[in-house]
Amino acid sequence: MAKALAPANDDTASKPQSKLTHAAAPLPGKLAGSFERTKNFLQEVRGEMRKVVTPSRKEVQSTTVVVLITVFAFAGYFYLVDSVLGTGIRVVLKWMGASQ
Repeated sequence: MAKALAPANDDTASKPQSKLTHAAAPLPGKLAGSFERTKNFLQEVRGEMRKVVTPSRKEVQSTTVVVLITVFAFAGYFYLVDSVLGTGIRVVLKWMGASQ
């Protein structure tokens, strides 16, 4: 009827198997874990770096143009907002009797 389930504390099924085939001298607990994590991290970095694609010159030029246009657009917008708010504050201060 029902199949028996594997014990919940079975660590061999949940851990990835090592790709190394040679036997190494056992290291103390924390040190061995540190080396294993570092090795896994560097393997993952290497795998991700293989996926990196260098953009072409045309792509770099087009994105640079977009960034420059956006920077100047925002600069103009903030200049306009600053001018309007500055003028408004000067008018309010003059109306309240501040001297300038």
